[in-house]
Amino acid sequence: MRELREADGGGRPERAVPAAGAAPERSELRSRGDYAAEVRLGMSLEAVRRFEPRRAGLPEVSAGDAAAYLDARQAERPWLAAARDRSPEVQRLFAALDQGGGHAHIRHEGWVTEEMNELRVRCLQDPAQLDPDKRAAGIDGLLPGGQRHRCGSIATRIANPDAFAVAFARGAEHPDVRAVLDAEFRQRRVPGPVVLPIAELLGPHGHRHCTGWRLEAADGNVKTASERRDAAVDVKAQPVETFDGGTITFRFGPNRGRSGYEIVTMYVDPPDGGSRERIR
Repeated sequence: MRELREADGGGRPERAVPAAGAAPERSELRSRGDYAAEVRLGMSLEAVRRFEPRRAGLPEVSAGDAAAYLDARQAERPWLAAARDRSPEVQRLFAALDQGGGHAHIRHEGWVTEEMNELRVRCLQDPAQLDPDKRAAGIDGLLPGGQRHRCGSIATRIANPDAFAVAFARGAEHPDVRAVLDAEFRQRRVPGPVVLPIAELLGPHGHRHCTGWRLEAADGNVKTASERRDAAVDVKAQPVETFDGGTITFRFGPNRGRSGYEIVTMYVDPPDGGSRERIR
């Protein structure tokens, strides 16, 4: 595999010289943006470069079409802005996700700020709801008919778009996830979730890219706090201390064409699991 390496003095990636007689490679060299992302993340973006949207139940998107898609829609779909300055492969993954039926990149990625995450778990303010008044009123941003937003007792995100893309792409390759995505589609059947260690998808330090907020117990009970919040009674939340040893959950549903399954959400949990009643 052809690599980039640091130049002896300027810190800029060089092209490695291929061995004599080596067969030509189909893949292109990593861009400097890719290289910088991999240094920053401490992990490879190779799985993102391999990612095939159609194998994840998503529309096929070219790198060029992805950039145009993000440019045209980021003003009305602000969760796309996080990927705008990323590598073409990361942009392609985000553009494909946005044309599917899932919401992982809308509610569980880094465009969601810490304040938005706290308000989601504490006040049921949906990051996907772009109307400020409706968001403050707890109206869901993705469901029709002014339905109330629902959330468990914890709200989390993968704060870095590159790390989010790596987790999604590697997850889509995992045998347990593939078993669902490759299964024959059946009406009214929703496959069960797949739960994988964060470290398996993002490496030993991948948990550092994860943040979240959880409800504080009321009268010694988190369930009581959830019930009070759902009844519009003020409750408190606190940041999740660590995601070291935590997990990433993949949930599934029919793709837009109802010809197969796709990943409808992906979210991280701390090692104690948190509490995610009525997850969306």
